[in-house]
Amino acid sequence: MHIAMFVDYHPATLGGVQTAVDALRRGLERAGHRVTLFVAPSPGLTSDDPNVVELQPLSGLAMNGFAVVAPTGRNDTLIDSVFAARGPVDVVHTHTTYGVSIAGMKAARRHRIPLVHSAQSRDDAFIEHNSPAPYPAALVLRALHGRFVPHSHHMPRRSESRAARHAWWTIVAQGQAADQVITPTRHFADLLVEHGLTRPIRVISNGVDDTLLDSISVPEPATDGPLRLVWCGRLSAEKRLLESIEAVRHTSNCTLDIYGEGDLRGPAERLIATYRLADRIRLHGRATQGRCLEAMAAADALLFPSHGFDTQGMVLLEALAVGLPIVYCDPALDETVPEGGGVRSANPSREALTETLVKLAADRSVLAEMRKIVGELTDSVRQSRQIESVLEIYRRAGETHAEHAEQPLPRTLAEVPTAPGELPVLGHSLRALTDAPGFVTSLSTLGPIVRIRFGNKTGYLLTTAELVREVALSTTEFDREDLREAIEDVAGGSVNVLRGEEHKLRRRMISPALRQTRLAEYAHTAADIANTWAAGLPAGTRVNLMDEAHGLVLDTVSATLFTADFGATARREIRDNVPWLLSQVIMRTALPPQLRRLRVIANYRWRTKARHLRTAVGAIITEYRRRDEDFNDVVSALIRHTDSETGATLSDDHIIDEAILMLAGGVGSMASLAGWLWHEVMRHPDVADRLYAELDTVIGSDPVTPEHLPDLPYLKQVVAETIRFWGPWISAANATEDIHLGTLTIPAGSPIMFSPYMVQHDPRYFPNPESFDPARWDPDRSDDAAKVASLSFGVGRRRCLGDHFAMLEIALATAALLTRWRPTPTPKPGVRASNRDFVLSPSALPVVLHPRKLAGSLRG
Repeated sequence: MHIAMFVDYHPATLGGVQTAVDALRRGLERAGHRVTLFVAPSPGLTSDDPNVVELQPLSGLAMNGFAVVAPTGRNDTLIDSVFAARGPVDVVHTHTTYGVSIAGMKAARRHRIPLVHSAQSRDDAFIEHNSPAPYPAALVLRALHGRFVPHSHHMPRRSESRAARHAWWTIVAQGQAADQVITPTRHFADLLVEHGLTRPIRVISNGVDDTLLDSISVPEPATDGPLRLVWCGRLSAEKRLLESIEAVRHTSNCTLDIYGEGDLRGPAERLIATYRLADRIRLHGRATQGRCLEAMAAADALLFPSHGFDTQGMVLLEALAVGLPIVYCDPALDETVPEGGGVRSANPSREALTETLVKLAADRSVLAEMRKIVGELTDSVRQSRQIESVLEIYRRAGETHAEHAEQPLPRTLAEVPTAPGELPVLGHSLRALTDAPGFVTSLSTLGPIVRIRFGNKTGYLLTTAELVREVALSTTEFDREDLREAIEDVAGGSVNVLRGEEHKLRRRMISPALRQTRLAEYAHTAADIANTWAAGLPAGTRVNLMDEAHGLVLDTVSATLFTADFGATARREIRDNVPWLLSQVIMRTALPPQLRRLRVIANYRWRTKARHLRTAVGAIITEYRRRDEDFNDVVSALIRHTDSETGATLSDDHIIDEAILMLAGGVGSMASLAGWLWHEVMRHPDVADRLYAELDTVIGSDPVTPEHLPDLPYLKQVVAETIRFWGPWISAANATEDIHLGTLTIPAGSPIMFSPYMVQHDPRYFPNPESFDPARWDPDRSDDAAKVASLSFGVGRRRCLGDHFAMLEIALATAALLTRWRPTPTPKPGVRASNRDFVLSPSALPVVLHPRKLAGSLRG
């Protein structure tokens, strides 16, 4: 079994969670399983363990000395690449409630992997003890957590502070997101249930690493001298270190050795210096678990004054492992400390703790009996004793996950789950605009239909390929009023925003421009442009291939629109205006109209550039009509076509709309897909080598032509995999009538959405979906599920008419580039996915181009 664990602390730091996770990991590995550990980095600490993966932290931000990691798209990409490189992951196991574990939860959802969560931290107590403003801190944490994790469970009313209540929302929500929950103690499991947890929960104690215990020798206890106390743990307020120092100060004939680091190091040093306690109380700083165990083995008792915080306390288990009596304060810890194996103070006050220590220092004879009782439990705390129980939970999680994988359709709108992360006024717009792939891939596990809000609009996203096809292939009519309103100044009357009979007529009117005979002409034009472009690229200097891709696709699409010489002015206007206009479409569509109107300067630029573009294209169409010739291009076909059923022809405004739509729909998406293809080839040497070999054999040093494409099957597979991997992140239309799905009725006027990106990254349709694998499109491997789930070009009546030309152009551009050059990426900046369009775009592709040396056996 391969387990991916996620924890918000670096394994080299000191703390109970870190120690527990490390012991569990070692125990699983000794039992023959694989564990990959995803962690937050720690300043000054590094790990040479290849199975430890450090996620990217937020620069300059730390909490209690620990780096803060956010579940960003960059970290999602890193996690996905590790998952793909290390083979299938069977279980995701999260151990905390912060950014790293949220990223783990998101990964489990994306990959449809069973999720287990260990709840073992009292975040409520941590915030109240360590934050200068607990209530705002808990409120902010809950709001941030709720962006990624649903907070939809019922929270019973309890008599606790407002800060604690908000913290419990995050603690329980993290558990609710899992298939199975583990807690180390029964009393904490009860607290979780009392705060609303309904997921299956199992109490499994943490354990101490067997190998480490076998290396520790326990000396004979001393019977004279002072009472020797030991402290091991994080030096922070919830652990009550300063109260412990005060209690020892008031206890004569008593010493205290403190192991650990944290925010209270300075106050502790000042307190020791003020009362001249250095001869009795010693701060040893950071220590390994082995060093702490050795110190415990040589001590008389463990001092553990935490109250209302620790759910079990790994230090308690370590004390039991070496037979060390325990002095503690919290009655809840009676579950871990055996009766007679320690002494609990009457209450958590410093005075009660002092009284307990004074009595123990005065009569050390009771320690022998305590050691005897504790010693009988030494083997019970070994990690090996817990491994089978943990593996059983993993198996149950798989069963639970499988049971919920095929969730039934909601029966009513009230049963449709709402996506997490909704904000006032904006709804889910901000999440969608800042992390499109992370947002959509987090939704499929919520159910087959998920409610999403953009401003005051409520839409419904379909998360399965079958449901998308059922709705798209039905007789239901759709409009795209939101998109039409957003792009009205540019192409508000184009086919993609029309509906009903008008939409059907327009598709008939423009389809002749994209028939196979015309595509053959366009393909030769595209090949000539690609060859000229590739030949003009500079060798040995840094080039941004995304800039090159946009320029190439703009030239190709505009050249197929207007081949006549007098189209040069329009092509220049296209180059100047289309890229910026494209970058604004997604923003204008996602933002509510009331917020869109506030973008005064952007709106002015939008109208100005749209007017210039339409004027330039309109002038070309006027000249085409005057000359009355067929130039074998798109505009010629549009001008000269008459509908056989109605006798209708396209007006100049109609042709302007469709020409600009072809530019907008083609330039952004085709340039992005070409860029992603080149990026993936550079990332995967095995793909690159096979592709280069095919290109060398078929094309050699000749110019690329469309006639080469039938003999380049692997290139076609690479194109198909790129289109799958980087499909559009969202597609939407408004239902003009009620949609009936089982007993559920979605009312007319509702936006109906689906995400090709989400479906095409669903392991139900594409095994190991985060792996870029062109071979999955080999005719001997591809199956019906892949065909059903391939949604990048749409479905049914609204399927993109230019899909074949898009694939032709991407293939020809790639062949022209890679027969001549071997691009290698420059170290910085890294490639990010930017949602400037409905197809995610590489932020930049900085490369150096190296001339290819073709084998001597090749032509030319």
